[in-house]
Amino acid sequence: MNNAHNMWTDKDQNLIYATQWFDNKTSIFDRNTGKLVNNIEVGHDPSHVMTSTKTDELMVALHGEQGVALLGPKGESLKKVIPMQFPGQDPSHPHGHWMSDRYMVTPDEFTGTATIYDMMENKILAKVKTGHSPIAIGMTPDGSKSNVADFFDSTISVVDTANGTLVKTINLLENYDPISGNVSGPMGFLPIQTPVSPDGQYLVTANTGSGTITIID
Repeated sequence: MNNAHNMWTDKDQNLIYATQWFDNKTSIFDRNTGKLVNNIEVGHDPSHVMTSTKTDELMVALHGEQGVALLGPKGESLKKVIPMQFPGQDPSHPHGHWMSDRYMVTPDEFTGTATIYDMMENKILAKVKTGHSPIAIGMTPDGSKSNVADFFDSTISVVDTANGTLVKTINLLENYDPISGNVSGPMGFLPIQTPVSPDGQYLVTANTGSGTITIID
């Protein structure tokens, strides 16, 4: 494998999907035996992979391209690549997307936006301006809010998913004084993964620059 980056499982937890970020393939393993089941070409620089909550189809974000690859259940075949921008717009280069039963939201690292894709209507619902270099999404269990980790800004952009609007921006460095270096409270630098707890109350952000985990109510 060439730089395995992100993993996911099928709904029965029999298979493990692993993207190869410096290549163009996604590998599929038998979770129980570790045996390689398939090594399928999906597109340039596949970063994150998730499965549809309804169909168990694979959605693979192509960081080196402009969309998300759609594969059949268990990664059986590549069906199509779903564009994450409108014609004529700058390439989105999506990274760590997240999905609800209706929406898929991608952080578009090169354009500083989050793309909300309506999977029921098969169209882009909105493109929301975020901070610099959005890298990962953490969606609430009901799908109502999408929390975008803005890597170089060290902020979290909170997006109303259905309405496609920015609700607020959380500054993870508000308790850090860059002049003195003093830290007066919880802080995070260069956030990336942002999962939300199953009850929807807490957002947990991994900060690669400060080596910390920030927990947000």
